[in-house]
Amino acid sequence: MKKWTVIFSLISIFFLLWIEQGLEVSYVWKTLAKVMVFVVFPVLLLRGYKFEFLQIRKTQKKSIYLALGLGIVVAGTVTSAFMLLNDSIDLVALQIDLETRVGVTASVFPFVAVYILLGNSFLEEFFFRGLLVDLLRDSKLKWFLPSLFFAIYHIAIFLPWFEWPILILAVAGLFTGGLIFQWINEKSGTIYPSWIIHIFADIGVLLIGVYMFYFN
Repeated sequence: MKKWTVIFSLISIFFLLWIEQGLEVSYVWKTLAKVMVFVVFPVLLLRGYKFEFLQIRKTQKKSIYLALGLGIVVAGTVTSAFMLLNDSIDLVALQIDLETRVGVTASVFPFVAVYILLGNSFLEEFFFRGLLVDLLRDSKLKWFLPSLFFAIYHIAIFLPWFEWPILILAVAGLFTGGLIFQWINEKSGTIYPSWIIHIFADIGVLLIGVYMFYFN
């Protein structure tokens, strides 16, 4: 199971990155591909599998409270990092890339923001903190590979936007964040605590998007 989990994860990630960077398709098609790869295909391939990490009743209240507190800290960290590194980020080039390659403009940004907060965050938690961790539960690799794949997936998306020093910093932050996400889920065995933190992290990122599209 461990071997096939790694192979399946790599194929899934590189397939999505090929769609993200190699094909000129709209954000809608990229989103549909992500839904298929991260949720639909695994559910079909693992018919009869008990996705226990989706059982919300198992989630401890303490984990939820801790997630809320950490989420606020993470959102503050993201926005603070942006303010510190603002001079090293070409927001104009980033906005042009989003508008031309991805198809995200100021007019559609609010709708994309809602999807990112509630939909995209769930897809990634389902795949990286739910499915992969569950399939690797009998291996020590469950503490390393899901967070590593999480970082690799995101950093490849960021490649056109940032210089290498910021990319390296982002890799370290994403990997560490993945470990924290996984740790907070450990007691409950569900993805809901990390999903809450993920939503707050995305709030920090989307606030940067608001500044870029409407105030820059």
